[in-house]
Amino acid sequence: MCGKGLYVLYMDDYTARDIESLVEQLPAWRREQALRYRHEAGRRQCVLAYEALRRGLRERYGIAENPGFDYNSYGKPSLHRLPHIHFSLSHCREAVGCLLSDSECGLDLEASRPVRESLVRYTMNEAEASLIGSADDPQTAFLRLWTRKEAVLKLRGTGIRGSMKDVLAQAATHDLEVHTRLLPRKQIVCSWAVKTGQQ
Repeated sequence: MCGKGLYVLYMDDYTARDIESLVEQLPAWRREQALRYRHEAGRRQCVLAYEALRRGLRERYGIAENPGFDYNSYGKPSLHRLPHIHFSLSHCREAVGCLLSDSECGLDLEASRPVRESLVRYTMNEAEASLIGSADDPQTAFLRLWTRKEAVLKLRGTGIRGSMKDVLAQAATHDLEVHTRLLPRKQIVCSWAVKTGQQ
């Protein structure tokens, strides 16, 4: 897709020493965020998400300096002094991802996991629940829809407001492109949403 770049880093590609080295390269504010995590998994996700963003900015835009963040009232980050570049970060147990775009965007990654019927009822409309129920692989069918909804919500940057059941129907009427793919390594479902019609 034009104007978009996806960068995915896998957790098991990085040793503890690699993570320590990346922590040293972080700006002080991000290092503090990373070190606040009590568990190693959260720290690794924080460090690698920022590294994915740094790589993307370097490769796509030639930006070598460490980016700073601004936040909207709902906590959605944007790049300090770079309003023309949009990004979204996501992580799961096995990987982190960064989506870079020339327009508003949202990204969600989810590793394969069991589907709870209560979650399907709470988040999916009738047609979506039927699709999941009749799928050969209900788990992946659920995650494809779930990540699409999360990507749209992250693009909006307002958190969950209203029913999760209506998210994709609303997206179809708001100039959003939503795409999904399975990352074969680790069986991770990845969805991204991008606002179209922006200059």
